[in-house]
Amino acid sequence: MAKIKSESTKYITIKESEYLQMVENTMLVEALKIAGIEKLPMYQAAQRILTDKRVEIHIKPLCSRYSF
Repeated sequence: MAKIKSESTKYITIKESEYLQMVENTMLVEALKIAGIEKLPMYQAAQRILTDKRVEIHIKPLCSRYSF
C-alpha cells in the first residue's frame, strides 16, 4: 500500500490506458444516470458505500522509496 507523504501531494501518475478506461467508465455511469439507474437499489447501495468511505484503495507504488 502506498501512503502520501504530505497532504500537499494530491496528484498521482497513471497510464494512458487507465485514464481512458476511467473516462469510459465515467461516461457509462453518466449515461446510466440519464437512463434512470439512480432509482435502483443496487445503485443506491453502491452510492452509500462510496459516501460512507467504506472502500480502501490500495495501489502499488511506482518507486520503492514511497512505500512504508
